[in-house]
Amino acid sequence: MYTVIRDTREKEGHGWRWRKSTACSGTVDGKIDTGDYTLMGYEHLLCLERKGRVSEWATNLTEKRFYRELDRMKEIPYAYILLEFHMEDLIKYPVDSGIPYKKQRYMKFKGRQVLAKTLEIMVKYPNIKIIFCGRKGKDVASSLFKRVVEHVKD
Repeated sequence: MYTVIRDTREKEGHGWRWRKSTACSGTVDGKIDTGDYTLMGYEHLLCLERKGRVSEWATNLTEKRFYRELDRMKEIPYAYILLEFHMEDLIKYPVDSGIPYKKQRYMKFKGRQVLAKTLEIMVKYPNIKIIFCGRKGKDVASSLFKRVVEHVKD
């Protein structure tokens, strides 16, 4: 049985919480040095970063702080970035992103550039797996937690 640790910096109303189940003893809040979620006792092995919208991802791709986090993540054997949107949403960004059309026209960092930066990260940090989950991010995270725990115990 595992316990999910949710980073205290994850904003309320965003992200996920797990209830007690046969596999999970629930969620606790705690300071995590890298990522948004990990498992108690697996902090040095598992890191999960969640991005809820393309705009959040695109903004992170322009921040030095985010690349420092990637540098820390590359040292973690089971490092994942779960994107809660689809590749198509990324490519058409900022269309349908909620950014007003008048502002979209002046944006320089659009879908193709966001895709290029995403692919650069995949090449530069091959240990970090990026998964486009759509609205199933929590389901993917739950399954990853179970698989990592099973794999590490073997």
